[in-house]
Amino acid sequence: MSWTIKPPEGDKKKEFDDAIHNTLNSKGVLMFCAASDQGKSADLTYPHGSNRASFRIGAAKATGSMSDTVGDAHDPDPILPGHQVVVNSSDDVYDKDLQKFEAHSGSSVANALAAGLAALVIECVRLGVFYTNENKQLDPTSAIRKDGLIKIRDRNQMKYALSWIGTNRNTDNKYIEVWDTFNAVAEKLRQNEGSRIDRLENIAALARFFLKKGVNYGE
Repeated sequence: MSWTIKPPEGDKKKEFDDAIHNTLNSKGVLMFCAASDQGKSADLTYPHGSNRASFRIGAAKATGSMSDTVGDAHDPDPILPGHQVVVNSSDDVYDKDLQKFEAHSGSSVANALAAGLAALVIECVRLGVFYTNENKQLDPTSAIRKDGLIKIRDRNQMKYALSWIGTNRNTDNKYIEVWDTFNAVAEKLRQNEGSRIDRLENIAALARFFLKKGVNYGE
């Protein structure tokens, strides 16, 4: 939810709260909500204000520090880049149409990145399950089963996984430094070496890390 609104009133508030509550009570549903960008005041905006079981994502500057516009600066879950984010800055993007994109700022941008990161974590675990089945792993300390895929879709487990990716202590461990965890695996996959199972093993190692199975990733 990369938008914020004032809390509804009257019957509309109950309808909104019920809809959010029912959504979050659905198995496997995670909700990411943008923080308010109205300055350092109490952030009661919806949809996060409707149910604190959702994630509240704030924008960070290029330095990793929180943007001055984020409300309730102590309260956001993680913070991600949300200042002058340019879509076509990646070397992997070749589409000339993206030259039309301009830099964007705000917690709505950071929230989109957070939702994408969570989706990537879930996909790594899904592929970890596939790797376990293909490789017929039996060791419970390394095998990734379907229950792991259910577990990673739990809010608390996802919160732990995002924090384990790597956070900056200078930001009260809120700014996620994704490169610490993903760079090495991304480079191996980019080289496209080894068999399909070998490449899946690299992703399964990430999945074990997110689920804290066996030894920590990188050790």
